Amino acid sequence: MKYKLVLSLILLVLLTSIVPLTQALNDDPALKLYFTFDDDVGDKVKDQSKSKLEGLLMGKAKLVKDGKFGGAIEMSDANCKIVVDAADELDITKEITMAAWIYPLEHQNDSNVMGRRTAGNAGGYCMQWSGFGGNAKIETWIGLPGWQGTRNIQKIEPGLEEWHHVVSTYDGKVIKQYIDGKFDTSKDFKNDIASQDIAFHVGQAQTGLPSMFGKIDEVAIYDRALDLDEIKSDMENGVFFAVDPKGKLATTWAHLKK
Repeated sequence: MKYKLVLSLILLVLLTSIVPLTQALNDDPALKLYFTFDDDVGDKVKDQSKSKLEGLLMGKAKLVKDGKFGGAIEMSDANCKIVVDAADELDITKEITMAAWIYPLEHQNDSNVMGRRTAGNAGGYCMQWSGFGGNAKIETWIGLPGWQGTRNIQKIEPGLEEWHHVVSTYDGKVIKQYIDGKFDTSKDFKNDIASQDIAFHVGQAQTGLPSMFGKIDEVAIYDRALDLDEIKSDMENGVFFAVDPKGKLATTWAHLKK
């Protein structure tokens, strides 16, 4: 009898741990694009968010197995890019979060990590990796259509040949960026983001601006501005973070993928 009681308690604990995982996985409606690069093959990558978009690898962009978590995309020259066709889900005009893990190899003068803008450089929104003769830093640019950004006010210099979690947010009033879970810089700026019917790129920009050289993993776009606690959660636990609302066992997507 005692054995059956113990077994029943164990099963109850397992069920209360597993069910919240299923319910909580990817339950943020603000997540509009999420590339993990884990199970993709060939020249296409699948969006793991509810948008179910698709990216096409172009140039010498290629899938590799040694990402931050599982696979990643490797950008070996200026023309490497992933192109996501114009989609309403990514025509974000109020608030935004751009996030990724990057593994830069060079201090480039001016290069693109991700974003969407016209060929004439009207936008849109983008994240860049730029140094102009010095150590490169992350830059955030928001288009109105004229650009407002964080150039020359950044403080953190991410090291080369290391993985870094980079995040840019805009809440309709302030542009902020974070490196490895730490606040980097901000710029006051109050206006809507200019709507554009244009593709989204990872790597080489629509303007021809070259790709950042290195690897990129876990590309995520939200149509709201994440706060620092949420950014740290994504960084430490993965974008797909299953939390039991009753305070029970939590499971992380990043740990599941290791």
